[in-house]
Amino acid sequence: MSKEVSRGGQFEQTFEGHLQSICYENDKINEPDVRAIVSGLDSFGAGILHTKPLFYVIDYTKARYCVMSGAVREITGEPPEAFLEGGIPKLLDVYNGEDFKVYNEHVFSTNMSFLRSQPVEDHQQFVFSYNFRVRHRNGHYVPIYQRGCYLTSPDTGLPLYSLGMVMNITPFKKDFLMHHTIEKASAAGCKMLAEYTYFPHEEDKLLTRRERQILQYMAEGWCSKQIADRIDIAENTIANHRKNMLRKTGARNVAELVAFACKSGLI
Repeated sequence: MSKEVSRGGQFEQTFEGHLQSICYENDKINEPDVRAIVSGLDSFGAGILHTKPLFYVIDYTKARYCVMSGAVREITGEPPEAFLEGGIPKLLDVYNGEDFKVYNEHVFSTNMSFLRSQPVEDHQQFVFSYNFRVRHRNGHYVPIYQRGCYLTSPDTGLPLYSLGMVMNITPFKKDFLMHHTIEKASAAGCKMLAEYTYFPHEEDKLLTRRERQILQYMAEGWCSKQIADRIDIAENTIANHRKNMLRKTGARNVAELVAFACKSGLI
């Protein structure tokens, strides 16, 4: 019996740790049943959404994908076979390094702590969502939103499979903040249980949400009066925000401030 089993199914606190510990438990869920759950979903939503959703199933016990829909080509520029054959290592290859650090150390561990606090029989009722960036074949990073659930071992409660959907959110995502939610699904809909925000870039912690909003307008060439009218605050308040941003970033003028923001990915 492995060390992990003898510990009574303790949850590893990072994604990488989970992959290393879960390989022993590969016969608790019938893979054809998992495939059946997502059968036919590849064509869903193509006519009503701005982008075709990607559907996936990950088998943690083998560190591989057992389902990857064709929409992955739109997001990464690569065919589904690249991920079906490459498995988790292929995912890690295209995962933005800063975002993966947050996922590995915070998002996944938070999900595991939450599952540990819930009865195993309820695990499939919970929906875990977060956004991150993956590298397209052309070298650019694409912001995506992932929403899914875990199929866990009835004995230990450890996640054996993860399944869900992914969407390209480029038209909506203008910053690098990572948002993470946990919801409980029912026939009546989803109830929000927890929300988190993470900052992959230290610069994001530097400026407040309001300051980043004003900075975005400044970068687009808006004057203080226009910005004040747009967000319904006093023009003097805009001037104070500008002074604070110059002080925080060390920029000597608005041009340097905008250049810093562009280089840092703040706007």
